[in-house]
Amino acid sequence: MTRFAANVGFLYTEVPYKARFAAARADGFEAVEAAWPPIPPDEFAAAVARSRLRVALLNVAAGDLDAGERGHANDPSAVARWRADLGAALRLAEAVDCPTLNVLAGNRLAVVDEDAQLECLRGNLAWALPRAAREGRTLVVELLNPWDTPAYLVTDLAAATALVEPLVDAGLRLQLDTYHVGRLEPDVAGAFGRIASLVGHIQIADVPGRHEPGTGTIDWRAFFAAVASFGYDGAVGLEYRPRAGTSESLTWLPRPARAWSDDPFLMPRG
Repeated sequence: MTRFAANVGFLYTEVPYKARFAAARADGFEAVEAAWPPIPPDEFAAAVARSRLRVALLNVAAGDLDAGERGHANDPSAVARWRADLGAALRLAEAVDCPTLNVLAGNRLAVVDEDAQLECLRGNLAWALPRAAREGRTLVVELLNPWDTPAYLVTDLAAATALVEPLVDAGLRLQLDTYHVGRLEPDVAGAFGRIASLVGHIQIADVPGRHEPGTGTIDWRAFFAAVASFGYDGAVGLEYRPRAGTSESLTWLPRPARAWSDDPFLMPRG
C-alpha cells in the first residue's frame, strides 16, 4: 500500500509554515505529518482542512526541538505537565483525525537516577495508552541515535525494544526512523525485519546527511522490499532535509506513490 506523508517540519521550509500544506498537496501528497505545531492548534487544523489533507502523525509537545529539548515524559517532576500535553495532543488528533501520536522519551536528567526516569516514562505511557485507545489513537515511541542526540534516553534498538515490548498488548508501538537506525547499523532493512512486529510508524531519510533517499548509503530497494514483505500498512513519513529544494528532492518517489490509497505498494525509484 502507498502511505507516504510529507513532514511539514522538514519539508517545504522554503515557504512559511501554514503555506507548507498547500505546497505538499500541489506535489501530489494527500497526507502530512508534523511535530507539535508552532502555530495554534486551531490554525493547524484549518490549514490541514484547506488543503484537503490527512494527518498521519503528530508529536506530543516536546519543547524546543531546535534547542535540543526532547520532551519530558521521563521527568518525575513534570508528570502533570506531560499528561496535560498528552490531552492536548489527543484533542488535536481528534480535530484532524490523526491516528498516531509520537512520544519522545526525553533527555537524561542529571539529578534523577536513570532507572527512575525509565519508570516515570513507563508510568506515563501506561497511563496514556488506554486513554489513547478509547479515542482510536495509537502511541509510538521514537528511537534517536546517540551521535545527534547524546542525552536522549532511548538510543539503541535494544533499549527501544525493552521499552516497547512490555506495553505492546496495551497498544504501544515503535517509531522507526531510517536515519537514526542507519546511524546505528548499516543494514536498515535487516534491522526493520528484526523489529517489524513492533513498528507502528516509519520515517525515512538517508545516511549520513539526512537528505532524501538515494543521497547516501541506505539500500532503499532492500528496505522497501522488507516493509512490503512484512505487511506493514502504516504511514511512511518523509522526515528528511532536502539537499536542494523540496519539490526537486522528490524525484525518487513517483507522483502516483504520493497519494494515500489501498493500491499495491509502489516501489520508489533508486
